[in-house]
Amino acid sequence: MKIIYCINSIRGLGGIQRVTLVKANALAEVAGNQVYLIVTDNWPYHKLIHEISDKITLIHLPINYYADDYKSKFQSLISNVKIFKHWKLLQKTINQIKPDVIISVGQSEKYILPFLHTKAIKIREIHFNSNYREFTYQTQWIGKLIQSLDLKINTRGYDKVILLTEEDKKDNFANNNKFTAIHNPLTTRKLEYYKRREKKNVIAVGRLVLQKNFISLIRAWALIATQIPDWHLNIIGEGPERERLQNEINQLHLEKFITLKGFSNEVDKELEQSSISVITSVYEGFGLVILEAMAMGLPVISYTFPYGPRDIIENGTNGFLVPNQDEQALSARILDLVQNEELRNRMGQAALKRTYDFDISLIVQKWMTLFYNETQQKRRK
Repeated sequence: MKIIYCINSIRGLGGIQRVTLVKANALAEVAGNQVYLIVTDNWPYHKLIHEISDKITLIHLPINYYADDYKSKFQSLISNVKIFKHWKLLQKTINQIKPDVIISVGQSEKYILPFLHTKAIKIREIHFNSNYREFTYQTQWIGKLIQSLDLKINTRGYDKVILLTEEDKKDNFANNNKFTAIHNPLTTRKLEYYKRREKKNVIAVGRLVLQKNFISLIRAWALIATQIPDWHLNIIGEGPERERLQNEINQLHLEKFITLKGFSNEVDKELEQSSISVITSVYEGFGLVILEAMAMGLPVISYTFPYGPRDIIENGTNGFLVPNQDEQALSARILDLVQNEELRNRMGQAALKRTYDFDISLIVQKWMTLFYNETQQKRRK
């Protein structure tokens, strides 16, 4: 089976890039598969986000959307015109390859694939939650309009649209068979066996941006700090919210209890030095950070934001699901795990076990089943 992934770049930092390469590498190992990665911005001086199998054919279309974006907002706007060149070169490339499946990861190519002439199955991946524009656009009605045009009109040009969570599917597309959910795989290493945790550290990982909502975690910690003076909260990440978060820490007199540790290239080691993980985001597409913490044997306490936690965490078994943005409930659950070593370790062991459900081998089986079913269905038409 010939499978094409279309993506802007596989270099630089980014969860979409890492997940795409992990899946592409695994699909390339399946007997009979030929996998192609078609990129528009190769960025040769940027670090490759993840190793790429020598069984994959990498094709660079010289579009370079981002080449002049840094110069001005006007240049960034003008670069959108390059989509016509992108369509022309992509059409020429698929005419040569004659793929069975062509996949958009939801970047620049998502508006092009519906207009390509091909017998291939067209699949669209949504790497955020489906209504992320309602959170990210300053003018909400514009976000909702663009979201509606994309999900109700543009997706008509696809055979299948893949969401990251069953919760997103249930909430927004319960009666639409074009939409289905396949979880992301775990993309980082996991422990070979569980190790009991004795370090009195709680960890939160993510960029210091409003979306991650670390200020809520800081306020929740303030409610219990004096009850657990020998425990420490470490927040790993960097971003524009650092000053605001540090000011909040200072105003609540939590300097001895909370540290903004900055960016780390060794998050797995930071996780290994911790006993509990907490996530307080406003929204996520999936929440890979939950899986990454579980893979290091940590129970995870999470708000029930859209989407991810309910698909991953089994409440009371391998972590706790907390009513969304309820800081009192969050602090109470942190206290439960801090004060009960046996519960903490039992949940940590269950958390590690849960990550096997997200092993790339299982996720690839789901993708291959999807490819097979869709190609068979198209042939019957």
